Amino acid sequence: MGMLFPNQSFGVNILKHEELPILKSHEFDFFRCIEFKDNYYGKTVSALHEGNLRVSKRDNRYSNLFPGQKLSYWADCPQTARTEIKKWGSSNNILTFWAYDDGSSFVPTIYPAESLRIIDGIHFGFDKILKKVGNHEELTNDEKEIIDRIGYEKPDCLAYKSEAKEGGVCFLFFENGFKKLSLREVSLRLGDKKGKNTAKVICASGSDYIPALSRYGYYFSSIAKVKYDDSYIESDEYILRKQVKDYSHEKIVRRMR
Repeated sequence: MGMLFPNQSFGVNILKHEELPILKSHEFDFFRCIEFKDNYYGKTVSALHEGNLRVSKRDNRYSNLFPGQKLSYWADCPQTARTEIKKWGSSNNILTFWAYDDGSSFVPTIYPAESLRIIDGIHFGFDKILKKVGNHEELTNDEKEIIDRIGYEKPDCLAYKSEAKEGGVCFLFFENGFKKLSLREVSLRLGDKKGKNTAKVICASGSDYIPALSRYGYYFSSIAKVKYDDSYIESDEYILRKQVKDYSHEKIVRRMR
């Protein structure tokens, strides 16, 4: 199958479910923009990223697809992500998260290293049902059954067309899929401030996404400066991810022997 999404590496295999609009693949980049507020100063990159997973509300897009899910909205590129939040009246003070599916890293930090299971709401006809869901229209029994069957497959995210940017693709992540994401970079641009201050924290480098786990402990301080919280390396998140990172290194060494 050819390339279906613009934020995926070219030439990667895409497996399709025999009956349902579900794809299984890897090597994606995802972007999320949020309006930066003063109370975000002092929060580590880890805490800021954790805040991207939120309890669903009725007015959140497609939040009624699967009830009882925490959700996180991402996009195929920074331009789509910025356009999406601008549609809802965001200021020019923007925090941009650049994430990737951890299982595609040369050195995974989440175990097991799995591909993403994506509900394709763009191709294969599911977009018609998805439009009804988004408009809170009554579904037929057959449509409800299809959605239930998809839910039983425990998908990681839903791909759908952006209404804010023509040609853009958005991704709605469910909690289990969100936990498969790792950060490559978090950047801050205070566009409404004098001087348009900018700062960034790089959490993984290179085309193979080599992780630097300790960098999740950096935080932004006023104005657009970066500092470090030494206590982060004592956190459960750091300890658990490092265990998986060390295990991944061991596997690489075994393969090279």
